[in-house]
Parts: sequence; structure tokens; C-alpha cells
Amino acid sequence: MSNTTQCPNCNVAISQIEINCEHCNFPLSGSDKEKAIFIGRQIANTSKLGDAKESQAKAQRILYIIGAFQLLNALLTYFRGYGLDIVIFYTILGVALVVFGFLSGKKPLLFLTLSLITILGYYVLLYFINPNLVFQGILWKIVIIAFLVYGIWHTVQAIQLKKKHKFLKDD
Repeated sequence: MSNTTQCPNCNVAISQIEINCEHCNFPLSGSDKEKAIFIGRQIANTSKLGDAKESQAKAQRILYIIGAFQLLNALLTYFRGYGLDIVIFYTILGVALVVFGFLSGKKPLLFLTLSLITILGYYVLLYFINPNLVFQGILWKIVIIAFLVYGIWHTVQAIQLKKKHKFLKDD
């Protein structure tokens, strides 16, 4: 006769004499109320992971849009006869943001942070070239920064949550 059973929460084999699952800390010998509280917390944590994934996806779409606008800007500066250096700059910026957007799906914290640094660096460069350029479209610039910061913040929360609750999986 086996002295092991499966945890009803994480399906890991555990000893029948355990009070709490060693893997997920499910209260095996707890009351129905304690089990319900545990499951409620797990649902809330899973929801937080879903929120993080959703905000990362929004930030990713923002990066695609900004990258496309920068590529369009490169095309327009080319046809308006500006210097080749400006066209190359906007092309590199646009391609970098699109690539960061793509890669942010795989390593969100790294590539959302790199994107934020790149965009802030671009805004600082604009300020040094002509301070008025920074204030043109200021609301869009604030929205872009806010989406990226929000995506980074949710990503950090999700990482901390996964470290604390190793059994959680984001679908």
C-alpha cells in the first residue's frame, strides 16, 4: 500500500501525512474554509498574471505602432529631401522598436525596458535639437511612456508572483 497521494491543487505526489502540500502549500488537512481561501488567492494570483500578460501585449502593440510611425517618418524625410543621416536614424529607430516589440513577447522585462530607454533617449535628443519638438504631441508621448512603464510594472509583479508561488502558470 502506497503512502503517497496527489495534491488536489498541483497534482504533485505527496505523503498522506502532510498537513500542507510541499509544492504549492495547499492546506491538505485544512478546513473547507481554509481550502476555499487558498483557492480564492490562487485565482486572484492567476488573474494578476493574466493582467500582466495583457499589459505586456498592449505595450507590444504600442511598440509596433511607434516603430511603424518612425519608419513612415524615415520615408517622409527621404521624400522631403532631408539628409540621409536623418533618414537612416529614423529607419534604425523604427526597426529597433519593431524588433523590441517582437522580442518583448519572449523577454518582456528586458525589451520593454530597452524600449523605454530608447524612447526616452529619443525624446532627450529631440529636446537638444529643438526643445519645441518635445512638446509637439506631448499627450501621445506621455501615453506611450505610461503604457511602457505600466507594462514593465506588471511584468515585475508577475515575476515576483511566480517566484513566490512557483506552481502558478500563466496560460
